[in-house]
Amino acid sequence: MEKQAQQVFVKVNQRWQRATVTGEKDGKVSVVNNEGQSFKVPKKKKYYEPIESKDQKFAYKDLEEQLKGHYISYKKILPNVRTNLTEGQEHFHESTYISEGELKESAKMIQMVYDRNLGTRLDVQYRRNEKVTLDEAWAYNHSFSADEFERMVDKKEFVLFQGSTNDGEVFQKLAYYEPKVQDIRTKPALSTNTYFYGVKLTAKQADALNRGQELEMVIKSKVHGNKPYLVSWSPRRQTFITKKVDLEKAKKLEVNPGEKKKSRGRGMKV
Repeated sequence: MEKQAQQVFVKVNQRWQRATVTGEKDGKVSVVNNEGQSFKVPKKKKYYEPIESKDQKFAYKDLEEQLKGHYISYKKILPNVRTNLTEGQEHFHESTYISEGELKESAKMIQMVYDRNLGTRLDVQYRRNEKVTLDEAWAYNHSFSADEFERMVDKKEFVLFQGSTNDGEVFQKLAYYEPKVQDIRTKPALSTNTYFYGVKLTAKQADALNRGQELEMVIKSKVHGNKPYLVSWSPRRQTFITKKVDLEKAKKLEVNPGEKKKSRGRGMKV
């Protein structure tokens, strides 16, 4: 069985990025980053970190630096929460502090994200004092309609919308209402650049999944072969949800034992 190359994080030009190990000698590791640059880095320095799991998206050292910038103690966060944050999951952080002789509360949703211009950053959204109103519901230069607002706040649905930058760049986003912060939160939408088990989504698939539809898709595996699955997308967790087609069909065909027995009884009378 072919051994996979080790993946690591390195800090270059004030940004943490992924790299692949190509060799090691005299305490230095040779790596190639995603931009194709080859260089050596001391193995035990603060700007080098091995990737611990396949779900890890951000370096722990990067997370610690980002938290410091928002006055959140890395050491006081539970280990499992640190792991969740390095995997790109969001975390609702509550803390207290003393101001003007009074104990006050701070509540915010935090999440590590990647910005193509700034690199990694900690996305922080503070809890509103009062529930967001329709007039206040907007994001990325998009003002949500009454229908979109109702779907998010009352029906707990995700909404696909078109956002834009001040420079005129247009893109798609997903939005939903988060009661913990009493506000609208946004997440990246799926696109033709999104991979599902090594295969890029088609425009039709990405659009359907963004709209909350469940699709039947084939997952290719060298071990288990090609098998169909029912696939949906969870914007909040930013993960695909898969169900085996045969199991779902079996569930639909299941008959309540009591009803089945009753049906047989009627048949015998006939």
